[in-house]
Amino acid sequence: MKGLQTDGRYDSLAHISSDGCTVVRNSGPTMGPCFGDGMSASLFLGRTVDDGQPYRLKAKALRTHGLIVGMTGSGKTGMALVALEELVRSGVPVLAIDPKGDLANLGLVFRGLSEEGFAAWSDGPDGASLSARWREGVEGWGLTPEDATTLADQMAVTLYTPGSEAGIPVDVLGGLQRPDEATRNDAEAIRALVSDTISGLLGLTGHEADPVRDPAHIVLSTLLEKAWREGTPVDVATLITQLIDPPFEKVGVFPVDRFFPPDDRMDLAMALNGLIASPSFASWTKGAPLDIGAMLEQGDKTRVSIFSIAHLSEDERQFFLSMFLGRVLAWTRTQPGTEQLRAVLFFDEVAGWLPPHPKNPASKRPLLLLMKQARAMGLGVLLATQNPVDVDYKAVSNAGLWCIGKLRTPQDRARLLKGIPGEGLDEKVASLGKREFLMARASGEADVVASRHALCFLRGPFTRTEVKQFQETLGSEPPGPSDAAVPPPFRSADRPPPLSGSASPPPFPGRATPPPFPGAAPAPTWSSVRPPLDLPQWYLDPRVVFSARMNGVFTKGAVARQTDGVTAWAPAIYACFQLRFDEDRAGFVHDERLHRVHFPLGRLPTDAGIELPLQPDDLVASAQSGDRYAALPQWMDEDNELKAVRRALIDGVYRTETTGMFVNRALKLKGRGGETREAFDARCRAAAKELCDEKLEKLADVARRKADKLEDRIERKRAKLMELEDTVQAKRAEEMLNVGETVFSLFSGRRRSLTSAASRRRQTTTATRRVDQAELEIAQLIEEANALHEGLEAEILEVKTAHLEMVTDVEEREVRLEKGDIHLEAFGILWVPVSRRV
Repeated sequence: MKGLQTDGRYDSLAHISSDGCTVVRNSGPTMGPCFGDGMSASLFLGRTVDDGQPYRLKAKALRTHGLIVGMTGSGKTGMALVALEELVRSGVPVLAIDPKGDLANLGLVFRGLSEEGFAAWSDGPDGASLSARWREGVEGWGLTPEDATTLADQMAVTLYTPGSEAGIPVDVLGGLQRPDEATRNDAEAIRALVSDTISGLLGLTGHEADPVRDPAHIVLSTLLEKAWREGTPVDVATLITQLIDPPFEKVGVFPVDRFFPPDDRMDLAMALNGLIASPSFASWTKGAPLDIGAMLEQGDKTRVSIFSIAHLSEDERQFFLSMFLGRVLAWTRTQPGTEQLRAVLFFDEVAGWLPPHPKNPASKRPLLLLMKQARAMGLGVLLATQNPVDVDYKAVSNAGLWCIGKLRTPQDRARLLKGIPGEGLDEKVASLGKREFLMARASGEADVVASRHALCFLRGPFTRTEVKQFQETLGSEPPGPSDAAVPPPFRSADRPPPLSGSASPPPFPGRATPPPFPGAAPAPTWSSVRPPLDLPQWYLDPRVVFSARMNGVFTKGAVARQTDGVTAWAPAIYACFQLRFDEDRAGFVHDERLHRVHFPLGRLPTDAGIELPLQPDDLVASAQSGDRYAALPQWMDEDNELKAVRRALIDGVYRTETTGMFVNRALKLKGRGGETREAFDARCRAAAKELCDEKLEKLADVARRKADKLEDRIERKRAKLMELEDTVQAKRAEEMLNVGETVFSLFSGRRRSLTSAASRRRQTTTATRRVDQAELEIAQLIEEANALHEGLEAEILEVKTAHLEMVTDVEEREVRLEKGDIHLEAFGILWVPVSRRV
């Protein structure tokens, strides 16, 4: 049986109270379902290791995003599935990205934990023994088979398989169709959606494009945005045709043929044409549309939309993720702000899709934007990975909840924990057992919990056949299209109260006005006189308050504009910081200005506030005469409370704000404040060239000395050889002369002995051997010279290759703030024009 865990302990999260920080321990023996409005409910996910008390987590706490980290075998996947179970039990819809193929286990919840259900999905033991084992594990955590039945009835799981018909196929390229009016009217939103769409399409052809500098990306983006704005139907075939002959003459200030030459456009058009001509391309053009609003609409059941991408290639995965995440980001920008949790986006095994700098796949930009902006619209992002080095540090610092399982090395723990508040965390993580997790929160609290048993059957990754079996027997059908112009009717209240003294404005089209959510700020009291307060005060330009650049910070406090045309101003706590990131030993200094606000104002805020992308022209001198002002909270009259808010803002900046410094350890170079990657790379190339030249010069000196010695030895051997050759010739002449004299002595009667002739012969032979030896030694010296030359060539190549590698050995090191590096330049009231036309 695949993936079965039998000890009755599964992964968990902690419970945080309504402030998102306080741990709440419940003492009752029964931990049944927590159905309700899905926003104030708590998630039961385990027990504390030290005292065995149940642990719960407010669903609302996941609005500030979370990160689950744990090595293989730590229980990370089981914990994630338990968390998703509890979100469903609380009525929170889920979008899940499944690169591994095992999140469909969430749908294996058998009513009453029946033997028949387990038997249909087990590979080993019979259904009866599995059912009994699962029942025992569930009941050991205070849950019952009836809880499994309730969860199965509450949940509607749809298993999507983009690029395949094993599950529910997805019409990914339907994403080229014109978006809704709300997205089209938001310049930043539509450009981001265009960029993500084109990045995904080019990625499917294997083209890695830079949206800012790549001519292919820029021209295709221009074509798509033009079609969307004009309402012209568009598909890939249309883009190919217009790419060959663009319906515009210039891109920026350059003629289109110069910016992106016709031959290059034709090459890209051929690549795109080969793509749509492929038989496998058809699977991307049919199936359920990427309608995020419909997937998150609440009906009788809580929707869980699982996108299994295990069967796709790397290029196909990047294509789908770019299109999907772009649509999710566009959907969030059409939603009114809220402090409640509307939905959760869960990304399992995120390694490779949100990597650290300098890697920048198409999926990274929308994921980072979701973690920065989506919380204001009620979308929580939950990521899971095996190793903290897999995830960009900006994503880690943007999370408000960290669930840390067993990690492989001290370096892994150090990298993750250095950005998380709390003491003694390293020792706690180092001592974790299997399916035990350190629950760390932005408040600084941290507890070790053991995860509860899952209600769903954890059987491991699905095969293609099992995916089809699941969708046919247990999966739900995809939802019908949603009204793109109307936000889905979530159960939290988004709409603020009207101005007092006037008729109530009509509700948003097609929506009933819901009651205010628990803990919401009370309706403001309005006055035509600005409340007196001994604090600096500023006014926000009404033209930018609800712009896309403000990331929905102020939408939660918006009210309808009244018939008398006056502007209603609501107060926000505003702080402007001057930050200095410095590394003295590295000579790195980077100054940065940061704006943060608390809005809307209710009870005394204790968190770090919201980052505000404020520009100098966004502030105006004053309001108009006769405008209305909301009353200030009572706590603003107290110096101690204001000091507490100021401290919370400073502590939040100290805890969360970081910057990056480029480092090349091989070259011992570190970045400078404000230095771009291109400038740092240029310095690396110059330093590497200098080192390379220095090394080559040393090699040349050594080789020159060796060559000179060899030349001297060869010349001496050659001179010796010439002497030996002359000696051999002389000996041979003497030998011949001696033999002649000996022979002729027989005729003269004066006989000579042949002994002297033999002696001369031996002398000749010895001299000849010396010549041969000298020639052999010369040949060996020449071979040695050739070997020196070849070895020098290899060393030169090795040096050049090593220094080229040094240039690319660049990483971005996180630079944190010291308390003394934070200067509070301004602190006071920012009056926000919250009037909104009906």
